[in-house]
Order: sequence, then C-alpha cells, then structure tokens
Amino acid sequence: MHTAHIRPWRPIAAAALLLGSLACGGTQCDCVQPLGGPVPAEEQVLDAVQLRLTPQAFDFLEQNLPGLLASMLPGGLAFPVPPMHQEFDAWIFSLSLDICEAGCELQADIAGATLARVEPDRLHLTALANLTGLLTLGGDVECKVPIAIQQKPVEADVILRVDPRDGLLSFGVQGLTVAITDEDYELECYGMLGALVESLKGFLTQMMNEQISGQLDSALGGMLDQATCLACGFYTGGCPGGSACDGEYCLDGADVCLTNPLGLAGSLDVGALLASVVPGLSAELEVFLAAGQQAEPAVDPLVVADGLELRMIGAFDAERNRCVPEPDPAELPPVAPAPRLPFAADNLVPGSAVPFMLGVGVSDAFLDRALLKAYLGGALCLSLDSGLSDMLSSGTLAMLMGSLDTLTRGQNAPVRIALRPQGVPGLIVGLGTFTVDNLGNKIIDDPLLTIELPDVALDFYVRVDERWARVVTLTQDLRLLLGMDFLPDNRVLPVFDANSIEIGEVVASNYELLAEDPAALEQLLPTLLGLALPMLTESLGVIDIPEIQGFLLEILAVRGELAKLDGSAGFEHLALYANLGLVSAPPPAPRETRAWVREVRTPAWSAMSIHAPGGPAYPEVALDVGADRAGPAEYSWRLDGGGWSVFQPGPRLVVRSPVLALRGEHRIEVRARTAGAYRSLDPSPALVRVDIAPPRDLPVAADRPAGPSLDRLGQPGGELRVGEDAAAPGEPQAGCATGPGSGLALGLLALALLGLRRRA
Repeated sequence: MHTAHIRPWRPIAAAALLLGSLACGGTQCDCVQPLGGPVPAEEQVLDAVQLRLTPQAFDFLEQNLPGLLASMLPGGLAFPVPPMHQEFDAWIFSLSLDICEAGCELQADIAGATLARVEPDRLHLTALANLTGLLTLGGDVECKVPIAIQQKPVEADVILRVDPRDGLLSFGVQGLTVAITDEDYELECYGMLGALVESLKGFLTQMMNEQISGQLDSALGGMLDQATCLACGFYTGGCPGGSACDGEYCLDGADVCLTNPLGLAGSLDVGALLASVVPGLSAELEVFLAAGQQAEPAVDPLVVADGLELRMIGAFDAERNRCVPEPDPAELPPVAPAPRLPFAADNLVPGSAVPFMLGVGVSDAFLDRALLKAYLGGALCLSLDSGLSDMLSSGTLAMLMGSLDTLTRGQNAPVRIALRPQGVPGLIVGLGTFTVDNLGNKIIDDPLLTIELPDVALDFYVRVDERWARVVTLTQDLRLLLGMDFLPDNRVLPVFDANSIEIGEVVASNYELLAEDPAALEQLLPTLLGLALPMLTESLGVIDIPEIQGFLLEILAVRGELAKLDGSAGFEHLALYANLGLVSAPPPAPRETRAWVREVRTPAWSAMSIHAPGGPAYPEVALDVGADRAGPAEYSWRLDGGGWSVFQPGPRLVVRSPVLALRGEHRIEVRARTAGAYRSLDPSPALVRVDIAPPRDLPVAADRPAGPSLDRLGQPGGELRVGEDAAAPGEPQAGCATGPGSGLALGLLALALLGLRRRA
C-alpha cells in the first residue's frame, strides 16, 4: 500500500481564522480610517478586554463548523490541480503522461470536526474530510481518475503565539496532514497501455500528491502571511520605525515580518458618526484594540481550564479640542495593566445556574481612558438645535423665561443648547441591578454605568436678527446613571429612570439679556435638562453587537465584576456573558403593544423646584397598556424621542418628566415584550399623543429690570462654536454608514465589547 500526504490548507486555516474572528467580530464602519502609525506604548492598557470561550462554546462550534466554514468560504473548499507532465520508463516501454493538461479542481468539505484544547497555547483539530473531483491523464494513454474520498481523517495543530516585540497575538498551523492511499481511487483507462498505467498506480499517486503538496504548501504560507503579517499600507505613515517594507509586509532587521493586529486599529470620526444627531460636531479618536498580552503563553497560558482565554491590548488617543480646557494632570486616570478578571471555574453566569459560552470583560481602567480621550477630543462638546426637536424653540423656553419673548419680539425663534464639559469625566461600573419602588415601579438600583461630568456648562442661544445670542449659561455637576437592556436585533440599549440624572450645585451666568433673577434661572435647570435630554440620550444611542461569522450572541447577563481593589466604589470590569446562536435561527414572535391615556397630572410650578420639600414633583401621564397573546409582558416608554425607560410590568405605566411642564403636544411611545425575553420586543411602538396645559402658578413677571437691548450689546457671547463651526439648523449633514443611533460614550463601550474588526 502506498501512502501520500495532502495538506488541505483552506479548511484548517479557516478554523484558525475563526478563533481570530471571535475576538474581532468582523464589523465594519465607514467612520474608521487608517491610523498614521502605532498608538504610543505609554497609552496602551494591557488586559483592556478579556474573553473566554468555554467548553460549551467549543461543543457548539464543533457541531456547526461545517456550515461555518461554508459561510466563511462561499466559493467552497476548492483547490486547483496544476497541469503536470511525466515520463515513465518501464521494462521495454516508455510512457509519456500529461496529468490535468487542461487543469483540474478538487472540492473538499468537512464532515465533522473536534477542537481539543491543549495547554498552554494550542488547539488540536481532528476532522473528517470528503474530497471529490476528476483528474485526467493524457498523452500515450487516456485515463479518467474520479476522486470520491469519504470520511478521511485530517489532523492539525493551531498554535497561538505572542510576539515578544509588541505583545500582539498571532497563530500558525503545524502538522497538517491527511493520508491518501491507492485504494482511495480507481483508474479508468483506455487503450493497450491501460494495464501498464494501473501497475504504476502507486508511483503515480506519490508523484501527483507531491506536486499538489508543493502547491498547497506555497498557498498555505502565503495565506498565513496575509493573516499574520503587517502589510506595508496598514498605517498611512508606512512601516513603523525600525522596520522596512519588502513590497508586501513590514520586516524588522532580522527580516521577520511584524505582527498584524487582530482587532481594531483606526481613527474614529466621532463627528461623522453622530452627524445625524449632533450636527457640526468635530471630534476624532484614535482607537487600538488588538489581541495580545505581555507574557508568552508558557508563562501566561491561553488555553485554561479546557477553554480558550484571549486578552486584548487597548489604547485611545486624541488631540485636545479647543472646546476643552487643559486638564489638571492629577485628575487623569492612570495607564496601568487592568486586574485579571477571574472567570467562573464552573462556566456559569455568576449568581445563577446558567452556563455561558462566551465571557467578555472590559476593564474599568480601559473605559476610563476611553472616556478621557473622548472628552479631550471634543466628543462630549455637543450642540443641539431646533432642527432636532420642535420643542427646542424660543416659544417653548419663553414659558420658563418670560423676558425671552420680549427679546425675540414675540417671534418663535430657533434655539441652540451647547454642552461644554469643563472637568475630566469619570466612569463607575456597577452591578446593573434593578429594584421596585414604593409605587411598584421598576427602577435602577445599582446602575451598570455611572458617568460623572463635573463642571458642565450649558449655553443657551437664541437666533435673533440672523445672529446667535447667548441668553444664559448654567453650570453644574452632572451624574448620569444608566442601566442596560437589549433589542431583538441584538443591540445594546442604555435605559433610564426618573432618577437617572443627578444635578449638583447650579450657577447661572451670562444672563444679562434676561430680566429673570439668576436664582430663578437656576431653578429651571431640571426642565431645561429634560428638554435637552432626548437629544443627549439619542447621541448615546444603541450599540450594535455584530454577528460573528454567521453566529450571533444571545446575551445572558451584563454586570460589574471584581470589586475595586483600591476600595473605591464600583467594579474593575464590565462583564458580558452570552451564548452563541445561529443567525439563521428564527427569533421569538414579537409582541404587539396597545396603550392609551388614563390620566394627566400637572403639579404647581413651585412644586417643581429642585429645592421643593421632598424633591421636585414633575408632571405625570398615567397610561393603560396591554399586549397581544396571553403570557406576562413588560413595557418600556420614551417621551418626545428621548431615552427608553426601564421595562415595567403592566397594565399601568406612569410617565413622569420635567419635559411635561412644557405646554404643547407631547409624544409617548410604548413597546412591549415577553417578560425577560428581549428578542420578543415589539418593533413598532404604540404612539400616544397628549396635550399638556401650562402648570399652575407659572411665573410670568420679571424679577429684575431687563438688561441692555440686543442692539446695544451686538452679539453677546459671540457666534456659537462647538469644536468647529456648527452648521445651520436644518442643513443636511454628511454621516457615515453605521446604522441609526450609533453611540457616543456607550459607542466607545461597543468598541471595547465586540464592535471590533481586523482592518482589511
């Protein structure tokens, strides 16, 4: 029996690339452009993101690997057999053969596979391959060689490596073989020399496979280079210092290629990302997030407890925007390796008996750096105007600031609100738990994320005589308390409750054009913030969790993990636990929502003061709600296009907001889902419209003499500029194709969680 060795590289390399895709997601964003060069090492956070694939995940992958490979390689696992010529001398005969003179092709598919985990750094692939096709022999004899090899064992090792030069992760394939024998195929020959060819079958098998192996070895090497070597054009500035381009790849002084980052490396145009929500924003953020670690796998294993654990190196960088003051160095979060997240040894979601397939931990240190760089780059310098909401107009604000009507000569003029954070923001990761208040409403107990914005200046401008005039600035500390939920199309949704915004001491300034007393203006802040909040929360938006090569994530839990080691509030990691599912699997049937107004309650204006005894009392709209089909349902609402509320049980909802103090028609959207089943959410919310009368005892008289006229002052505060020049209200904005509602602060979280890709 003659045995030959064929190396079918494509199925094995695809399996190796699958592991990279699990870390990298495979998403794309037109707003990400190449970096000029590597992000400085002093900005990099080790263990910024950690991932664990459990044994249950590998069981799932093994069951679905054939379909996965087919989706990754839509052309199939085909490889060509090149034309070959061979001369044979046998006894008194000579034989001239042309093998595949016109070219041949063999098709392979994987019938089944297992991926054994071998500590500390390898996955051993054992697969069964089917190989089909037709080879031809010509020349002195004509033969057909039909190939129909079934259930042949294939074995290989995928080796995970850490580049000591930069800590980046790469991989290689070793020991890839499949044994093919003479008995695996038959010759169908014609002519007098057919029997002679049959006697040479063993030699012919060896010769053909040596030729094919050479071709496949070359293809495998090129494919691995493409996947693991840094291309010369990866950075716009060319190969990093100390390396040179050989025409394709960046090589160091020893002619070894630099490692290609498996992850995301690019410059994110935040202004373009949010163009449809915040026109005119100018902010760019350099992002680097790639699989890697400091130590070799022999010291810091990648295969742990029969699962695979990958770590990622993360960094953000940005030029300071002119809207941001120079920060105090003492306020900057440090760059330090994040504490290692100890994934549960039982592979269960903490606090439950539910097993998970994929665990992701995003370090608080990395999130702090992301928020810092977003702040410095101007991503939090927002400009909101009348083009985004009918409520944002001088006619609306004149209800709260009576002298504004005099300033605009009774006209309903456009309004802008500019948000200028003046202090370094902070972020605290919490448990993300909910509770029920004494009225039976579900509220946020321990916020998943607390975003602290110190010294936030809100500038209010009115367009008068074709000029933007600043009428007041309100400065305060803000804390934004967020929960998190999920949409049926697997997007992360930040959710709010009535206590999600905490306001520190309010100081009014630049109010010379108004007749109101500054103390009275400061009392307006909750309502004015409520007016701006819909647009601010829209900028937070939703976060796309991408498909992973034909799989989607079925989210099980998101929570804080590992209490802060320094004893401060919060947790060291934002952890996500999920199972893998098939994109082709049908989602649960969505619910259909019904909602109607039961009662409207408007308290006296004096009761809405932030200094009212017991806290402010805001207007309320009580709704009766229901959903189709039997079974428990829960409901979420949003007011005037703002953020979505925490899900509540029915059949009664209470919408409470300072925005309802504004006279006019308000829109309340309500959507239902089966309790606890986020993929059953109604995609078409029920819409309720409600007209609100002005609150009782609304002040209309000015508390002090009006200031100088606009004509005398010219342009108080000057033209509004946030970052760069803002476009006029209603002007079309160029955006980038990221889908609706891509996020700001939580958009950065998306990059950290799973919105990652290896730049093509």
